[in-house]
Amino acid sequence: MINRKILNDKFIIRNAILDDVIEMEYVQSECYPTLHKSEILDRNHFANHIKIFPQGQIVVEKEGKIVASASTFRCNFPEHDSTFLEETDNLWLTNVQIPDGDWMYGIDMGVLPEYRGLGLSKELYKARHEVCKILGIKGQIIAGMTIGYGKVKDKMTIAEYCEALEKKEFTDPTITPQRNAGFRWIRILYNYINDPEAGYASILMYYPVDENYSL
Repeated sequence: MINRKILNDKFIIRNAILDDVIEMEYVQSECYPTLHKSEILDRNHFANHIKIFPQGQIVVEKEGKIVASASTFRCNFPEHDSTFLEETDNLWLTNVQIPDGDWMYGIDMGVLPEYRGLGLSKELYKARHEVCKILGIKGQIIAGMTIGYGKVKDKMTIAEYCEALEKKEFTDPTITPQRNAGFRWIRILYNYINDPEAGYASILMYYPVDENYSL
């Protein structure tokens, strides 16, 4: 479904296959050093994601090496707040994947540190949007980690940080690129994820295929 060259043909973006899961595990470990180990995806999780929703698992490779990956599942729009582990069926997705769900929930996106700043995350979001269009899905949902909070946590609460982010008074390494990619703010999810650098919070956002769609 997805398999093409990007960024002046320097990279290939494509759907993940089972042979990729060890390298996807490595990308995950390099991208989330402060995330609690109970919330880190490993090769077995990635293999299960590929099994239940192959169209929604995407990697970027350079010269045969996986340098970025993204994991998703199909769902209906979340009606209530939950934690990351609750939302993802403890990372496995088996019991939350809805084969005909209206939305694509992005649970993970990682780019190796040495390849950041090149636009790979934006390309991954674009590829996921392409999958949504092909499958007739309304759009993407994400819970973006407020990872920049760690730098100001001694000066303000996570609530103050999130409120400033919503007003665009701050830039955040995760939230700002996501909003620039087209994601729209829904609400703050407190105690969503076990990462002190993110203040244990995330921002629920959506990116509809139809630009005129609104919640």
